[in-house]
Amino acid sequence: MRALREARLHAGHWLYAQVARVLGPALRLERIGWLRFVPSIPRRGRRFVPGRWSDTSNWPTPPALRTVAGIERDPVVEEQALTAAPPRDFTIFHADASNYGLGHGWGFVLPTGGRLARALRRMRAIRERVPPPPAVVDSPEALTERIREAAHRAGLSKVGFARFDPKYSFVEHRADHGDPTVIVCLLEQDYEATQRAPSVRAERGAFRAYGDLITGMTALAEAIQAMGFSARPQSIGAEMLAIPYGVEAGLGQLGLNGQLLTPEAGSRARLGLITSNVPVVYGRPVDYGIHAICDMCQACVRRCPVGAIPSRRRPHHGVTKAKIKTERCFPVVSSAHGCAICIKVCPIQKYGLGAVTDHYERTGGVLGRDTDALEAFHWPLDGLTYKAGSKPRVTKKLLHPPGFEFDPKRDAAP
Repeated sequence: MRALREARLHAGHWLYAQVARVLGPALRLERIGWLRFVPSIPRRGRRFVPGRWSDTSNWPTPPALRTVAGIERDPVVEEQALTAAPPRDFTIFHADASNYGLGHGWGFVLPTGGRLARALRRMRAIRERVPPPPAVVDSPEALTERIREAAHRAGLSKVGFARFDPKYSFVEHRADHGDPTVIVCLLEQDYEATQRAPSVRAERGAFRAYGDLITGMTALAEAIQAMGFSARPQSIGAEMLAIPYGVEAGLGQLGLNGQLLTPEAGSRARLGLITSNVPVVYGRPVDYGIHAICDMCQACVRRCPVGAIPSRRRPHHGVTKAKIKTERCFPVVSSAHGCAICIKVCPIQKYGLGAVTDHYERTGGVLGRDTDALEAFHWPLDGLTYKAGSKPRVTKKLLHPPGFEFDPKRDAAP
């Protein structure tokens, strides 16, 4: 029976790869506009409703978990590093690898790409609108609340506010930016789908969330324009470094897995940005205790199949963080249905920071650590389930899939 199951699995992978070869030329970043004509495939069962998150800027972090607010950084070194080597648009800088991943993701791109492409098309249509003059000039405090209310009506989980900083704009898009305010938009993705990572279902959940996020950002931008201010929603992940703005807005902290960990859902939230000239009350970095929890937990470090996540933070371009080894991470993301194991095994993602903090105060440990309930995952490349303490064998083919081109010496973002 096991031999038969493995034979069916390998046949399924072979067939999936053959379809990817056929669809690859059509699923390229420069050609996917046609996806807007593809009807959206209905969700199965109950539609996921994203959470609406309240203000957590005064989070009661236990003293033993306190480290630094936001991210530990050296602003002078960071400024010098990003001036000498500006961040680059990954989809342009690593176009071959991006197109490989898109083509091999046809199983989740096609069911969700139509809605995503239509949302992007509508978003681009409103970017250059010139808003009318403000009818009533409100205080920054009042405008901040109006925008939060508009964000909730648009279906977003949460928004935050940060000052624009040109060093975080990708060099290919710096001429497009200049407004003083960045509105950081969060939308929670499907909880149950995320727990199935890595899988086609999990990535469908992520791509659907991106489509819903862009739709919500567009509605929010239109509401801000109606108030008499500029509002330009940014293409997801393609114009500015989003995580620094999320941290500066007080929406979360940088986790060991290289992602913004929010107190409500860890990295189970999609992140988007709107630039505007609306005067608002800016947020501030918050110490949620996430750095200390990450250091104790390290589930993402231990469970990453290819060891792409360092166990220790080190200064890199003025920021103290665990620098992800993209040359090991991205091939697996492209081949294993988006991978996302580092998201799936994060206790803050699965249980929320409140539950994780309460467990720490009671026991001194990390909720779910070393348990199958949190750390077990099904690996699509061999069909096996790996429980806590075990993980797939790293092979040359896993790190260098046939047809995958990626230059590890070229780093798209510092």
